[in-house]
Amino acid sequence: MDAVEQESSEKATPKQAESLTLGFGPVLALLTCLAGAWIAAGSTGALAHPLRRVLTVIALGAALLAPEVGSHRLWLRVLLTPLIAVLAGWMVTLPTAVPSILAIALVLAFLAFVSRRADRHVLAAGSAAITVFALYVLARTSIPWVWLLADGLGRALGVLPALVTSPAPHVGATFGGVDFLIVMSLLWTLCLRQTAAPRIGRAVLGFGAILIGHMIYLLVQSWIPALLESIPAPEAQHGFSLAGLLHKALPWNAPLLAGAIHLLVAGGMLRWTDWKPPVIIRSNDRPTPAIWLRAAPVAAILAMSVFLPITTLFHQHPLSLKGKKVVFYEKGFLNWLRPTHGSYGRLSSGMYGMLEPFLESLGAESLISADLSEDDLRDADALVLLYPNEPWAEGQLERIHDFARRGGSVLVMGEHTTGDPNGANRFNDVLAPTAMRIRFDSATFAIGGWLHSYEKLNHPATTGIGDDRNQFGVVIGASVQTSWPARPLIVGRWGWTDPGDEASTRALMGNGRYDTGERLGDVVLAAEQPIGKGKTIAFGDTSSLQNAINVTSHVFTARLFAYLAGPKDAHPWWRQCLAALIVLFVAALLCRRPSCWRTTLVILALTGSLMICHKTAATAGGIVPDGRAASPNSLAYVDASHLPAYSGESWRPDGIGGLALTLMRNGYVTLALPDLTPEHLERAGLLISIAPARAYTPDEIEAIDQFVTDGGNLIVTTGYDEARASLPLVEHFGFGFGKDASQEPAPLGHFKSPYLESEDGRVYVRFHAAWPIRCSDPNARVIANGLENQPVMIARRVGAGQVIVVGDTGFAMNKNLEYENGQPFEGLRENADFWRWLISTLRDEPMWIPPALRTEPDPNDAAVVTSAPVEEVTP
Repeated sequence: MDAVEQESSEKATPKQAESLTLGFGPVLALLTCLAGAWIAAGSTGALAHPLRRVLTVIALGAALLAPEVGSHRLWLRVLLTPLIAVLAGWMVTLPTAVPSILAIALVLAFLAFVSRRADRHVLAAGSAAITVFALYVLARTSIPWVWLLADGLGRALGVLPALVTSPAPHVGATFGGVDFLIVMSLLWTLCLRQTAAPRIGRAVLGFGAILIGHMIYLLVQSWIPALLESIPAPEAQHGFSLAGLLHKALPWNAPLLAGAIHLLVAGGMLRWTDWKPPVIIRSNDRPTPAIWLRAAPVAAILAMSVFLPITTLFHQHPLSLKGKKVVFYEKGFLNWLRPTHGSYGRLSSGMYGMLEPFLESLGAESLISADLSEDDLRDADALVLLYPNEPWAEGQLERIHDFARRGGSVLVMGEHTTGDPNGANRFNDVLAPTAMRIRFDSATFAIGGWLHSYEKLNHPATTGIGDDRNQFGVVIGASVQTSWPARPLIVGRWGWTDPGDEASTRALMGNGRYDTGERLGDVVLAAEQPIGKGKTIAFGDTSSLQNAINVTSHVFTARLFAYLAGPKDAHPWWRQCLAALIVLFVAALLCRRPSCWRTTLVILALTGSLMICHKTAATAGGIVPDGRAASPNSLAYVDASHLPAYSGESWRPDGIGGLALTLMRNGYVTLALPDLTPEHLERAGLLISIAPARAYTPDEIEAIDQFVTDGGNLIVTTGYDEARASLPLVEHFGFGFGKDASQEPAPLGHFKSPYLESEDGRVYVRFHAAWPIRCSDPNARVIANGLENQPVMIARRVGAGQVIVVGDTGFAMNKNLEYENGQPFEGLRENADFWRWLISTLRDEPMWIPPALRTEPDPNDAAVVTSAPVEEVTP
C-alpha cells in the first residue's frame, strides 16, 4: 500500500469525517489540466501544432501556479515545481500528442502528492482519468479497430440532434466530441468513489449534466451550416470583421464550445459536491501483506506500460525495396511524361514519368505494363493502379484479384472526378472484394494542403512523418469509405467531404462549401485491408506520386512502396487484440484505486518507452535514395531541414517549383532533404542550400565537406541580409561577403550579368537582389559580376567536387527562374538556360551552349526559345 493509501487508512477524526468541499485552487488546477489535455489531444478544434503546444504549456503553468494547492507539503512543492515544469515542458515538445497529454497528467499527479488529503483524492482521480485518456488516444492512433469503434461512436452521437428538431450532422469521433465524454465520464466515475453513500442520485445528476451539456453542443453544431449560409462571407478581408471571423472559425473550432460546456459542468460538480473520503480503520494486529504482494500490481502495470508501445509501434520486418519489382498499369487518367527542356511552368511537370528513376534510386525495378499480363505479374511484388478509367479487358480483374490473394500487394489510387455517384467505376471494381470504396466526393481540407490536419495511424509507412509541410502529398481527392475489416491509414481530421456534382464545370466537384449532412472531420484519405495472403491499399488521391509533389512527399512514398513490396500486414488481428487488452489492463489498474505514485510511474514508463519505440520505428522505416547507380550521380537534394527561405508552396513567387523542374529536366531525381546526414549526402550528387534560418552544426558542416570532397556539388544561394545561418558553412569553404571582412557590403539589387560570350554575342543571367561576395581560393572562378565588377557568383574546386556560392537569396526561386504559367521573363528564358549550362559544367560533361550563342537549334530541345544578345542591365 503506498503513502497515499496509508494516510487514508488512518482513523479519521470527527473533523475529518465532516463533509468537505474543494477550494478554488484545486478546482482551478483540475479544470486547467482538463483543458490542457483536450488541447494537447487536438480535441478543441483545428490548431497549428506550435500554437497547440504553447497553449498546453500555458495550461501546465496555470495548474502549477494555482493557489491553495500544495499546502500539505509546501517545501516539496517549492523544491520540485521547477523540475516538474521542465520535465512536463519537455514532454510537450515531443512529436506525438500522447506525451503532451501525459505531461498534463504528471503535473496533476504532482499537485495531488503535495496537497492536503481532502484535495489529494480528487486530484489523483483527475490525473488517473487524463492518463487513461492518453492511453485511449494512443490506442485510437495505433489500433485500427479502436479508431473504427471511436468513429462509430462519434457517428452515433451525431444522430442525437435529430431526436429534437435539428438535422443530424454527419460527424466522427472528433466533432462528435468523444474525447470530452471519455474524460468526463472517467473523472466523474472516479470522483464518485470519494463521496459518501448513497451515490446513485449524485451519479445520475452528474452524468445527466454531462449528457445535457454535450447535447447542447451537438445541437449548436448542427445549426452551423445554416448560420454560415445566413452570414455572407466577406469577399476581401480588410481588417477585422465578425463575418470573416465566423467563417474562419466555424465549423473547425466548434469543439471549443464542447470543451467550454464540459469545463463548466466539471467545475460545478467539483466545487459543490460534498467530498467524504472513505475511512479505513486498520487493526493493529492485522498482518501486513508481503512485500511481493504489494509490489506485484505496480510491477505488472509498469511492465505493461513499457510493453504497450512495443506492441503498437514495433514492426517485425524492416522496410526495403532492394531487389523488389513494382508493376504500374500503363493506362488510366494519366501520362508518363517528365519535365523537358523547352516546356515550362507548372503544367510542364508531367505526371508520373519520374517514378521509374525514383524507384531505381531506392533499389527497385519498375515495369509499366500495357495489359497486366500473367508474365508481367508473375514475379512482381506490388501492383500500382493510377486512376484507371477505362473498362477492364477480359481477365484483367481476375488477374489483379488473384495477384493479391497469392501474396501480392495492390495500390489503388482513385480520384474525385469519377462521374459516377453510385461508385461504379474502374478502381472500385478492383476494390470489390474489400470493405473499401472510393466515394464520388471531394475530401476537402480546412487548411491548404492538409497542413497540421492529418491524423495518421502508427504504421510502417507513416510513423515519424510530420504534417507541417504536407509531407504526405495529399491534396483534394476523394474520401475512402472504410468499414471492418478494412483499416484507416491516413485520416484528414480537419476537413469535410463535398459530394460530387456531375453537372459541375469544376472537374465534377461540389460547391466547395460545408453543407448540412456532409461528413465533417475524420475523413479517411487512405485505407488498407488484407486480402488472402496479400493486401490492398486504397487512396482517394493520386497527387502524392506525381512528379512535382513527390519532391516533398518522397519520404512517405518511399515507405509506402517498401511496405507494399514487403511486410504482409502492419496490424494483424492478434496484435490489435493484444494491444487493446494491455490498454484495458493498465486502465483498470489505474482506476481501481487512483494513486499519484502509481500514475506517475505509469506516465514516466509509458513516455520513455513510447519515445524510444517511436524513434526506433521512424529510423527503421527510413529508406534513403541512392543516385550512385547512375553516371553521373542523378540524385539532387534541396535542403529543407534548416528552415530555408523558400516557400513550402511550390508555385508561390518565393517557391522552388521551377527549380525542381529545372533539375528534373537536367536528369536529376530531385527531392527535398528532410535530414542532413552523412547517410543521405554520400548517396547524392548535388545539394542546394537556400538561405537557411537555422545554422549548420559543426558535424553537418563536416558531412557537407566530405560530400564535396568525394565528388558532390554544393550550391549555396543567400544574400548578406539572410546569411547569418549560412556564414559558418560558406566561411568553411573560404567564402565571405563584400570585398573584405572589415566593412559591411552594400546591396547591388536587381540586374543581369553576362556569364558566357562568343564572337556572336553574350548570354546573361538575372539576379533578383544580389550582394557582393569573395573567395579566398586564388583558383576560384568568378561566374558572374555585379556593379563595378564585384563578384556575385563564385565557384571553386574542393577535392573532387565543387562549391558555388550565389549572393542572392531569391536566385533559384520562381520569381527569378520560372513562372507558374510558364511565361518567359521579358520574353527570355535566360536563367533556365543558365542552369542548364551550369549543370553541364558541374558534371564535367561537354558544355551545353545556350541558344543565343548557337547557330543551330539543339535537337534535344522540345521547343527552343531563341533570342538576340541583350544589353547588360545594371542597377
